[in-house]
Amino acid sequence: MSEIRCDNATAGRAAIGCVVPWYASELVYSQSLYPSLASHVSRAQASGLPGATFDAPLTRTTNETIINTNRSLACGDAPSISGLSCDEYPIARSYEGLSSGGTRRTFDGCNFSLPGQTGPTGVSVCMITATENNAQGGLNTQFFRRERVLDGDPFRVTVGT
Repeated sequence: MSEIRCDNATAGRAAIGCVVPWYASELVYSQSLYPSLASHVSRAQASGLPGATFDAPLTRTTNETIINTNRSLACGDAPSISGLSCDEYPIARSYEGLSSGGTRRTFDGCNFSLPGQTGPTGVSVCMITATENNAQGGLNTQFFRRERVLDGDPFRVTVGT
């Protein structure tokens, strides 16, 4: 039974459920519904950042200090552009954000003056549509609840159609 975790510890979901905690569930961002978010995630992963595979998943954090530090270090100096919002990848709710070290990177069209680099550490930042960035928070919350992803659990982020 050590291969299965049964609990009611998922915030917003009081029912008891069971998961295989080492299995990295898949959070999918739809290219057709969230094109700027999906583009950013795809480019960030293609640059070497983790999260897309079982071999290099992200790890969820529920520690608000880490989450806020990840956001602040990644997007604290984001430009103010009407209709756009700063997105960071890996997501702030992962231990792989800038609180764990590394530097920022970006891509053409992201409205940041940073180097484009590669490798498995650091974060990518990009100004994406504010509506997509706001929707991402809800998508992530629904995913964590549905899949019972708790603090320290692995998860993957992929882009679908």
